[in-house]
Amino acid sequence: MPNATTYLGFGSIVAAMGIALVCFHVRAHRRHRIDNDLSESDRRFFAHQYARRMQTSALTVTLGALIGLCGYLRVFEESPVFATCYVIGMLMLALWLILLAISDAIASRVYAGKVERRHKRVCKTLQQALSEVRQAHGLEPRN
Repeated sequence: MPNATTYLGFGSIVAAMGIALVCFHVRAHRRHRIDNDLSESDRRFFAHQYARRMQTSALTVTLGALIGLCGYLRVFEESPVFATCYVIGMLMLALWLILLAISDAIASRVYAGKVERRHKRVCKTLQQALSEVRQAHGLEPRN
């Protein structure tokens, strides 16, 4: 069995990444809350994104703690059934983290597409208005 410090070291790295992500998401959430330029749908998206990402980050910290405990739980050596269930539980937690990350990526992609379509619609409207102004004043567009 590997040295207990190996588990503790790897678990600490995973947990530290989770804590860093929590800090990053809290700061981003604060910026979004005070941004007066956001529409209500944008605010809803960012609130849901914050909830998804905080869940993922907190579960990452939990997974890191569970990994770190592996080397210190003597029951691992005494009960292979417990060790097997513990590792399966960690694998299920890791799978849940992956699914959350995929769902966040999909939601972000859908949101980005919506923002892009809105931007194109506004640009098209502005181009049409500019074209009408040019026509009304007999101006030719520059090439």
